[in-house]
Amino acid sequence: MDTEKLSNRAKFVVAMLTTMTVLLTILSYFVSVAAIYGHAYPHIWNIINPDFLIVCLFIVIYWTLLDTWLKLNEVYRSRSYGYIVLFHFVESVLGIILLTFTTVVLGLTFYGRNVMFIFGALCFCTTLTSKILFYYIMRMARKKGYNSRKVFFVCDKGGDKLLSLLHKNYEWGYQIIGVIGDSYIVNKYNGVFPVYDSSDADIDAILTQEVEDLIYAKNYDSSQEIIRYLDICGELGITFRLYSQFLNRMSKNTQLRYFDTNAVITITSTPSNYVGLLAKRAFDIMFSLGVILIGLPFFCIIALLIKIDSKGPVFFRQQRSGLRGKIFEVYKFRTMVVNAEELRDKLMDKNEMDGPVFKIANDPRITRVGRILRKTGIDEFPQFINVFLGDMSVVGPRPPLPKEVAQYERWQLRRLAMPPGITCLWQVARERNKITFEEWMNMDMEYIDNWSVALDMVIILKTIRTVFRADGK
Repeated sequence: MDTEKLSNRAKFVVAMLTTMTVLLTILSYFVSVAAIYGHAYPHIWNIINPDFLIVCLFIVIYWTLLDTWLKLNEVYRSRSYGYIVLFHFVESVLGIILLTFTTVVLGLTFYGRNVMFIFGALCFCTTLTSKILFYYIMRMARKKGYNSRKVFFVCDKGGDKLLSLLHKNYEWGYQIIGVIGDSYIVNKYNGVFPVYDSSDADIDAILTQEVEDLIYAKNYDSSQEIIRYLDICGELGITFRLYSQFLNRMSKNTQLRYFDTNAVITITSTPSNYVGLLAKRAFDIMFSLGVILIGLPFFCIIALLIKIDSKGPVFFRQQRSGLRGKIFEVYKFRTMVVNAEELRDKLMDKNEMDGPVFKIANDPRITRVGRILRKTGIDEFPQFINVFLGDMSVVGPRPPLPKEVAQYERWQLRRLAMPPGITCLWQVARERNKITFEEWMNMDMEYIDNWSVALDMVIILKTIRTVFRADGK
């Protein structure tokens, strides 16, 4: 099957699934309006007025864009049903928000929250059911041999995982018609499908069969051998796929860059979305400035309470490690006695945290006002000055002490590749004081690997909840 036919089939499926989603969404909107306001019309079809048609036009636009953005109009042979359910829910919620906003802004007929709620539920259920049914029919067809791709493997023991996966999940539609392998593969799969020993296999003769895909899956990759198979596949019109342990170690931040005409794979282990990071910094500046200006009277009251409660300065200053290990001075409301750092060495035997972090539940160095400030997290508020100055971000891994960083394992140093933050995943976790140091570090890595502006917003909302819950120590 040539590439043009595959491309045309893919385009047809995309168009068909998008059209199906849009039509079901419009039908769901009509049924929702009819369910609540049908009695107000002399005839049910009178609901279709100019405002209704304009809304339908926006449904076409929004759901087409959402379907494409969330890739719900594409068919992946190995896609799980869980993915389909989750992203159809996201599509319905975002679609309703956009449609409600557009209706209100343009002054179109808005039928109220009840209609939108029913519409959202119907839209989610109908589009999800149709998509799952389509996937089910496709998988049943593949089980019977329809819409299958004939695949030939070149692999050794290192590629056995992928070979076994495609062999077991035959509903994905990959029909393995032969394998060139090492002794391990020959012994394991001999009699299951045609297997050829890599030492004497005639690849030119073998690939004259009706092969559509060739998957190269060897643990010890040879660039010359890969190029050879790539050239053969190019001459025969066969799709070449490369499976490698190296590729499995790639992060989602992997891009193909060019130096003149030389292709270079670029892998970053930190977020590289320039626009998103720019938006993050813009938000940091505006949000921190707003907190400082609005909270100034409140901060003055806290400063007065700190001075009344114990001797010493209002603010506590301490050197911390920031982005790429840069040392900066962090600001906090003082919650401890003045000689807290000197007393720390005497209390090291009571440390409740593993790793280089120091924390004890009933720290005797904490003042009365300081205990309240810590439980609510208000002691961190002066760090918005650090955020405004650019040393920190609103959300990010907590800034560590330089002497803590000196004790980090190598993999833990990656948390310094993002600007430190006032709040983070650890900060909003329930019973965060019981979390081990390694679990804390893993949470920071999880944040870095999955960072997005939306994730920052979620963490900020959870931080507000944590402040009211007042369970800090």
